[in-house]
Amino acid sequence: MKKRIMMWLMCLCCMKVNAHSTDPDAFHVGILLFDGAQAIDFVGPVEVFGQAGFRLTTVSKDGAEITTAMGLKVTPDQRLEPTIKFDAILIPGGSINGRLIEDPIIQNWIVAQSHSVDYVMSVCNGAFILANTGLLDGLYATTIEKAFDSFARQYPAVKLARDKKFTDNGKVLTTAGLSSGIDGALSLVAKVSGMRSARTVAAKIEYDWVPSGGYIRGKMADRVLPEFGALPAGVALLDKTFHYGDEQNWFQGHVFDIGSKQSSRLSSWLDQQMKSAGWQAVSSDNTLVWSKRLGEQQWLLHVSVSHLQGTQFSTQLTLNRQI
Repeated sequence: MKKRIMMWLMCLCCMKVNAHSTDPDAFHVGILLFDGAQAIDFVGPVEVFGQAGFRLTTVSKDGAEITTAMGLKVTPDQRLEPTIKFDAILIPGGSINGRLIEDPIIQNWIVAQSHSVDYVMSVCNGAFILANTGLLDGLYATTIEKAFDSFARQYPAVKLARDKKFTDNGKVLTTAGLSSGIDGALSLVAKVSGMRSARTVAAKIEYDWVPSGGYIRGKMADRVLPEFGALPAGVALLDKTFHYGDEQNWFQGHVFDIGSKQSSRLSSWLDQQMKSAGWQAVSSDNTLVWSKRLGEQQWLLHVSVSHLQGTQFSTQLTLNRQI
């Protein structure tokens, strides 16, 4: 029995694994690349699609090597050509600027492909590139959480879904930031090949896929924090040292240079900002604690200020939803 098991394991290890399907009849996905593209936005979906047996072709405006936002160099399979036929196209995000968003060659290619493909999907702030074509007008879309407000201002005709990881308008799909592209790719596999196939791919890549959403950045507790105004004169934000949490709690740290050794300048500014946003101070001593009721939820915010060195101070913010 042991000998059989060992032979079986050796066979598994020696099995040839193709990068992706080369079958011309396989579901064909075109992946748009450009300088500054975020690697995880397209590499995550590439892994999913490859595991699903899809055929993959990477394309860029001129077919030249691109450098991702993290410095990874990738050579596309070919340049944008109107004659190449795909079943779906993927538009990643990354370091996006107005020139890229408005590039007529890229815009025209996306629009032309949208007439013949079954699906168009954006990942992260690739939604800006897609929205600029007008293909998202009147549809639901999402993007990376930190870009919500600018997206809403730039594309008022698009229905921004701040509390979704993935939007499915039938043909046009969008995902939230970064790793959400993996969820979007799995959802596309489910649409093309069925839920069992998608769940099998998720198991292969050891990904805890929650089709209903799972971790959704736009629903985290920091959504209730106020938008802080400009810092007072002489005070500079040096670093955002940490930020993490869930839907009930949030933790955030910063380092400031306040131009003096008196932390009261920073404390007074924080108190003014919180009260202007409708938060009520709930401590009579020198601690910085505020509360606010939002709908049926009561929130409590505590900020501690510590001296680091010279004129530098750190703040640690703790936000909790009260039960």
